[in-house]
Amino acid sequence: MTRDNSYSRYCIFLLLTTLFSLFFNTSYGYKERERAVESDTLIVSDAVRFLSKYVAIPSVSGQENEAAYWLAQQCDEKGLNIEYITNNLGSVNFAASLYPLSSGKPNIVFLNHMDVVFAGDEKLWKYPPFEGVMADERVWGRGSFDNKGLAVIQIFAVEQFVDLAAKEELPFNVTVLCVSGEETGGLTGSALVAKDFIERFNPMVVIGEGGSGMDELSFLEGTGPLFGISIAEKGCMLVKLSWTSDNAGHASIAGNYASLMMINGLYKLLNAPHPIIMTKEAELMFSSVGEKLGGIKGKVMSKPSSKLFMRFLKQHAQKNPELNEILTNKITLSGLESTKTSYNQVSQEEAAILDCRLLPGETPEGLVNFIKSALQDSLVQISIVEQGPLPLTTEPEYFFNLLAYALESEFDGASVVPMLLPASTDNSYFRALGIPVYGLNPMIVSPDQLKAIHSYDEFIKFVDVDRGIDVFVSFIKAALE
Repeated sequence: MTRDNSYSRYCIFLLLTTLFSLFFNTSYGYKERERAVESDTLIVSDAVRFLSKYVAIPSVSGQENEAAYWLAQQCDEKGLNIEYITNNLGSVNFAASLYPLSSGKPNIVFLNHMDVVFAGDEKLWKYPPFEGVMADERVWGRGSFDNKGLAVIQIFAVEQFVDLAAKEELPFNVTVLCVSGEETGGLTGSALVAKDFIERFNPMVVIGEGGSGMDELSFLEGTGPLFGISIAEKGCMLVKLSWTSDNAGHASIAGNYASLMMINGLYKLLNAPHPIIMTKEAELMFSSVGEKLGGIKGKVMSKPSSKLFMRFLKQHAQKNPELNEILTNKITLSGLESTKTSYNQVSQEEAAILDCRLLPGETPEGLVNFIKSALQDSLVQISIVEQGPLPLTTEPEYFFNLLAYALESEFDGASVVPMLLPASTDNSYFRALGIPVYGLNPMIVSPDQLKAIHSYDEFIKFVDVDRGIDVFVSFIKAALE
């Protein structure tokens, strides 16, 4: 997941639990729903063993090639049609399809990324990060959840239709698109595919990473798990703030020097409250949950723009980051730059890099104006150094309903709602082309699992893999029917 995407999914999880515990004064709990697995003899599915081998191949961003070639070979052996879209160092992108892309068939595209973030200090891991250890009914290692687990789920689901596609002329193609570089912004992967090769895919819909499920919550009064399918996400841009000063260079006699101006400016900016914005995406999410909840409480929530609900949001959003994420733009200090060469020398120029996330409907110009207003500093130079696609939304339609049906079929009593993802993934490159795009990890995820993403002891449960395959198989069958 790109940059803070793992945190964002954790925010989604905490958002609803916090929201309801605050608004309805309820508590929540989680119930394990794991299929029986004989851990002592490691009787696990072929998909789980496949994932274990895949995780054991390191593929830090820019070094995906070995993992990519291995994965493409495995897909070829499963009878899928392989086509390399690009095949360069650090930019291997390939498609594994029921039919060759040259068939021109309308296409259901499952999207995943092969790159992972750095593992950090391996001594801090319970199990080595690049061995794919299977223990405690989990596959452990960097990328097991983000994003190799999802890739295996997609591949093993599509594989089940290889024989059918050989016997019958199906009305559409189904493709697993495996890309590089998502963790570093997607420029060597999805951005490249979307810009130069999208016509080759002829996509009807793209289904990538995003929302997931929470197990039974007490506020739903036993109605079962709650799943969010992301229909939108925040846009991303990097902003550079620069301060220059011609004050004395020696630290002992410096006046209002660049470092001091930067510190004072950043303090004001990073502590400035962002206005709460009820986007149409957040409104749809809250109202959908209200409809599922029912009763008086659900009726209040089903009208999220009402004065009563907005009063609640304004009261609690600033105190709860996980709720605030979904309702405001976000600015995070992600790096500092300095020109100083010696400790007793004052730098003549200092710069700060800001990671900025924009809600759908918000513009880069609007956020720059917010920065200027917060700083109130005529000496600072503000420039946009990188900008992703503007945040757009996929209105829930036919394929959303099929995904919801598949989840409800696999998870008894499940409720499914559209979600706004408070971060960025490479789904956005395809959504920017007007293609329906949904984000879904088809599994129930616990807080400890989400906390481990991009951190130590990342894992995915055996049951997550097997049930996730069943969800996507059900989805593809429903589309065929």
